Formats: sequence, structure tokens, C-alpha cells
Amino acid sequence: MQGAPGNARHERLGWPALAITVVLAGLALRAWQFSLTDIGYSDELMQYLEQANRIVTGQGLIPWESRAGLRNALIPQLLAGPVWLGHAIAPGTLLAVGLARATFLLLTLIALPAAWRIGSYHSRGAGLAALAVVSLWWESALFSQLLLSESLGAALVLAGAALLLDPEPRRARLAGAGLLLGLAVLVRLQYAPAAAVLALTALRADRARWVPVLGGAVLAVVLGALSDLAAGAVPYGWAVVTVRLNLGAGIAARFGTLPADAYLTMLNTHLAPVGLAIGLAALCAPARLWPLLWAALANLLVHSLIGHKEYRFVWLTTLCLLVLAATGTVWLIERARGGRPAGLPQAALVCLGWALLSVWSAQVTGGAGAYRGGGAVARLADNATRDPRTCAIAFPFEYKSQLVPALLSTPRPLLLIPEGVMTGRTAMPPAVTRAANALLLARGAGPAGYRLERCESDAHGFPCLYRRPGTCTPGRTYGYQATLQRIGM
Repeated sequence: MQGAPGNARHERLGWPALAITVVLAGLALRAWQFSLTDIGYSDELMQYLEQANRIVTGQGLIPWESRAGLRNALIPQLLAGPVWLGHAIAPGTLLAVGLARATFLLLTLIALPAAWRIGSYHSRGAGLAALAVVSLWWESALFSQLLLSESLGAALVLAGAALLLDPEPRRARLAGAGLLLGLAVLVRLQYAPAAAVLALTALRADRARWVPVLGGAVLAVVLGALSDLAAGAVPYGWAVVTVRLNLGAGIAARFGTLPADAYLTMLNTHLAPVGLAIGLAALCAPARLWPLLWAALANLLVHSLIGHKEYRFVWLTTLCLLVLAATGTVWLIERARGGRPAGLPQAALVCLGWALLSVWSAQVTGGAGAYRGGGAVARLADNATRDPRTCAIAFPFEYKSQLVPALLSTPRPLLLIPEGVMTGRTAMPPAVTRAANALLLARGAGPAGYRLERCESDAHGFPCLYRRPGTCTPGRTYGYQATLQRIGM
């Protein structure tokens, strides 16, 4: 009996200590993977970082989506503040890029307390397990680094679910849930079905809870309209254009189509070798959390019906399944314990188990390194701009997703070399070599008159920087913006 108070104190202090350890490990993982230049998808640079930089500087590329009014400016506006601060504190450096990426990462961290809260509706052990999987799963850390609407949208949905699923909700929390889900839809319009299914299955016909939720959603609608007005656009004109072009005109299909079951294969690949086990564990999650499962399946179904498919589109589904699987794991342990709640030792073992599964999955799938790269091109270009003799840089069309003006610490004109030049299928246009005294090409592809200065390697190849002496003649034909407009990108 004398040891009982000590055990109780150890138990009382152990839970927060374990939670803090898990969070710190998750932050360390993200800090270790942090990169100024690596990307997973071209949208990170062209649609978000470049547009944030354009808001601040008034200069930059305008992709076809912006010219067509396809997207809102919410994410670029969120990033404009840190970009401005970076330029103000350290002009001529990449601090603006670092602050923008760090800000976005911090925004996605809302998923961590959300996961803990969702799991805690069942038990403390389930809360810690959910926190551990969102903190430590390799792909959760990866997506927190990717400047994508899917990354932020999924985190917002999870945060909204954490408030919506509260068994004893207060009006303020329900209003917060409506606001968060509304913001998630503003960030990623295609998440609207998942948000709607989540709300419908969680609230059902409870009018008393619907009122504050809808009130929060209306506030999100107002904020979205203000964002559009600040961007000089008609409120929600982008939503009309998105539906008209992507669904009506099938514009997204030009980037490729896949069969309806393609996402099942993708999920199995990205969650290998435990994809099936995660799915089964998610089905064991407590019934009160199943609205999150229905939302995940709704998101998967909606995107499966759309011809153009990319794994990032269903990241929300993956994130929800991971949270549910973590809580399902604890539920199974509790059943094995005769219904007794998981104690601190069991919770610690579950957290360790998910961390080890993450390491195993990262090894089998290739981890973040297999899905992120391209930074070598941007690093070489930035290195070239630091030389005052560089008057313009030309790089291949094949590298266009890896470099935008926002990634240059010192602004310089960028030109696109026609597709095929790097592989030798097409001759280098003389206008390009006259217009740029720095070229980024593959090793051995440098034209006469240019000397090889340095090469780098990353997941996307071995780009090299070539230089020639002399000045540049303006070459508008192959300018980055002119080329994008000419090919409709």
C-alpha cells in the first residue's frame, strides 16, 4: 500500500511526458526532412510559393490556372506575410522561402492535437496512439513539408472532426468545427463531399448542433469572399471555373487518366507492407469515431470517379485511416485485457510499435526520399545568381517543375530550353545561348562555348551548371512566362 501514491504519481506524470516525447520526436523528424528547395509536386512552387512571392514583390510567373481564375488565393495570401518578412529581414537570401515553408509546416501541425483529441474521446491510450501515428508516420511528416492544398486541407478536416465528434460539445466548439471544415473546403474544394459526409454522419438530425456548425461555416464563406476580393477577383468565381473546367470541360484529364480502382493500388503501395493491416485496424476503431471513416471513404469514392488521379488527392483518406487504425489498435489491446483501458506501459508500446511500423514502411516504399526531390536544379540556379556576371539562366523544359523565380535569392531572367535539347533530339536554339550565359543541363549536354562549373545529384537526376563569358541579349521568345503562355501552361 505504501507504494500506491508513488505509482499514482508516476502514472500521472507519465502520460504527459509520453505525449511530449512523441510530439518532440515528430517535430525532430520534420526538422530533419526540412528543405528549402525539394518538392513532391510542381504545384508547391508554381501555384503557392511563386504566387505568394508575386503578391509581395509584384513580379513572378502567372500559370494557366491563375490566368483562367481556377484557384483562389487563400494559401498564397497565408504565405505572403512570411515571404514579406523574409525579404525585409534578409534581402538577397532565401529566408523568405524558409519562412514560408516553416509557416506552412506549422499550420499543418494542427493535425497533431486534433488526432490526440479524436483518440481521447475513447481513452487516453487511444489519444496517444493517434497522436503518435500523425507525429511519426513517415508520410505524415512528408506531407507536412509539401506546400499543397491537400496537406493543409486534410489537417483542417481532422481539426474540424476533433471538435465535431466531441461527445459533450459546446456551441463554441461546434462553431469552430464548422469554421475549420469550411476553411478546408476553401483550401481544397474537392474535400467538400468528405466534409459534408463527416458533418451529416456526426450530427444527423440534431438541429441544436447543426445551428452553430452552420454558423461557423458561414464565417468561413465570408472569409473566403474577403480573400477573393483582396485578390481582385469575383467572390467564388474560382469555384465556378473549377467545376466548369475540371468536370464540364474535362481539363484535368489532359494530365492523364487512370481507372476507378487506381487509388486502392496507390494506397497499398504507399502504406506497404502494412496497408491491409491498417485498413483492418481502422475498422476496429470505436463506433463514435466512424464519421471520420465515412468521410475518408467518401473522399476516396469521389476522387475514384474522377479520371485524373494523383495520390495526393486522397491524402485526407490516408490520414483519417491512420488515425482510426491507431485508435483501433488500442481498442484491440483493451479487448485482450478484458475491457480494461490501456495503461501507460501499453500506450508506450503502441507508440513505439507505430514508430517501428513507420520505419519499416519507409524502408519498403523508399520513404520521403522516393517522393521528394528536384532541389538540385533550384540550388544550382540560385548559386548562379549569386555571381554578378550572370545575366540570365536557361534551363530545360523538362526541369520546369523544379524552378521558379521565387527560389532565386537574386532575381535573374529565366528562359526555358525547348523539350528534347537536353537529350540530343533537338538542337539548341541560338537565341537561347545568346540570351543566357548560364545553362542548367544534364552532365555532358553543355553546348560549345560553355564550361562545366558544377553538378549536383538528387532523386530527379544529375543537373549541371554551365557558364560562358560575356553578356546576354534579351530573348523574349524563350522567356519562362512567354513559353508557359505559348504552350497553355
